[in-house]
Amino acid sequence: MDIEAIEHGLEKMELSLQALRHRATTALSNIAARFGASRHAEVLALLAQAHEQAQRAVLTGDDSAKEEVPWELAHGLSVLGLLNDVKPLPQTPEEFPTVVMKNGRLLGCRRWELLDPNWSEAIVKWLEYMDSHAECGATPAIITIPDNAVLAISGDWGTGTTEADAPARNVANAMRNIGADYTVHLGDVYYAGTDTDEQNHMSAWPQGRHGSFALNSNHEMYSGAHGYFAELNRNFPLQQGTSYFALQNDAWLIIGLDSAYGANRFKLYMKGQLDQAQLDWLATLPKDKRVIVLSHHEAYDAATDTKTVLYQQVRDALNRDPDYWYWGHAHNGICYRPVGEFHGRCAGHGALPCGIASELVNNAKVDWHETELARDSNYPERILNGFVTIKLSGAEIAEQFIGEDASVRWSTP
Repeated sequence: MDIEAIEHGLEKMELSLQALRHRATTALSNIAARFGASRHAEVLALLAQAHEQAQRAVLTGDDSAKEEVPWELAHGLSVLGLLNDVKPLPQTPEEFPTVVMKNGRLLGCRRWELLDPNWSEAIVKWLEYMDSHAECGATPAIITIPDNAVLAISGDWGTGTTEADAPARNVANAMRNIGADYTVHLGDVYYAGTDTDEQNHMSAWPQGRHGSFALNSNHEMYSGAHGYFAELNRNFPLQQGTSYFALQNDAWLIIGLDSAYGANRFKLYMKGQLDQAQLDWLATLPKDKRVIVLSHHEAYDAATDTKTVLYQQVRDALNRDPDYWYWGHAHNGICYRPVGEFHGRCAGHGALPCGIASELVNNAKVDWHETELARDSNYPERILNGFVTIKLSGAEIAEQFIGEDASVRWSTP
């Protein structure tokens, strides 16, 4: 590449950064006008905290135990031009080679890693759409399915399939080979769930023989869920334009929740929570079946061995504990040991790169977690991405975690 081309590329990058900064500062000013000076100050404090958290992790090489704020905000002060005397974070692999944190997340600057500068688009969309949410449909689908049925489930898959070696493409191909009756995406289309993100990524979602479903998530909410609901109307007609639904047969009730729409917008929708409309709807569902719950956000916090607020909401609304719960949000495949009669599963390893989570190794709360390296030259630390299947046969259930290479990684004993 000649010098003129390099200079032209740098000029384009500078113009792009200027445009991003203008959007961010305008949106931040609108927050002050709409929500008041105290909320404006809270947002700035959150950005400062995110920068400090990232800087601490860079210095220590991990520090995941002290994660307190969403990593998407790490470059926020830089985007807004508010670093002042604060040291900027690294933005290239040359500045900071990738480190695998204890929770498996990749601390680095390559695409999709925690310091990827492209997460800045999520920051700006969050600021721009903080007060502009799409309307959620008011008629949740309740669909009767066969007593014998197969579902394939994966979360955090929306990264694109155009590249030949893209993990999302590998996972989609492996999922199609299963021939599931229904497929379910547990949410997260990147970077910010825009309409363009949804069209470019979710159009390649592997449809089930009888249909598919897609759940809402924090990343979809960064753009006010406008792109998400548009995508439901394009490719997920069974949901009737609503972000939650139920499937039932004689033995099972499968509940798909929107754990993001009612979550705290000022905390980037990171902790799952249901709004009153969903709670009222849950209370009307059948009480005489075994229950499977699907959501983007987790139901169980293994670190503290506690059920989340989301879990308690569902338990109170149903007046019983679910039997199984599958969630995404964390970018790993994890099968937790039963807690009483409750079986928790994380299937958030649809496409984003994740390394071996050392904190899960020999963890008494975990039956299995993914540890097989994907042999990816672009991400040598990456473990296999994948999905989970559940096969219902009357009142029986059989589970399999399946890798992007179509291998069975774990199955019901």
